[in-house]
Amino acid sequence: MRAFERIVSRVAFFVDGAAAVFLAIITTLTFVAVLMRYVFNLPFPGSFDVSRLLLGVAIFWGIAAASWRGEHIQVDILWQFLPERVQRALDIFADIVFCAFVGGIAWMLYWQVWRVQASRQTTFELAIPIWPFHLVAWLGMAFCVLVLLSRIMRAILNFNAPTQTTAAADQ
Repeated sequence: MRAFERIVSRVAFFVDGAAAVFLAIITTLTFVAVLMRYVFNLPFPGSFDVSRLLLGVAIFWGIAAASWRGEHIQVDILWQFLPERVQRALDIFADIVFCAFVGGIAWMLYWQVWRVQASRQTTFELAIPIWPFHLVAWLGMAFCVLVLLSRIMRAILNFNAPTQTTAAADQ
């Protein structure tokens, strides 16, 4: 199990880094486009289209990274008052629902990649094919499904393991 968690942690580290790189590219493109427009009075063709497409990619990869670390949005108004075992069961249930939702998005995005490739859609100014951006976004969602499945498996296998709060209370 430890080896599996190390592999998933490496994949999550890669996914996290990829999301950061995509955001850095978007930031650089935007900065250069603004600099060229307002300082040099020159347009930067295609920067908006590429930034827009990369933003979708960065969002999907960011969701995968946040899912592994459990940093996605959670509403825990009542959760904090529940017993620990119920909290764990509720966390597993929430991850299963989230995984099903993300799996549905990944499934739809998979077919969207091939539809866009078949239609030969391109960006307006530079005629860059759009389907590779959809493919990279789909990879982010596929990683998210794998990460969520590993979180669910880890949570189920560690369901009865003592936590820090119970270990501290036993001492």
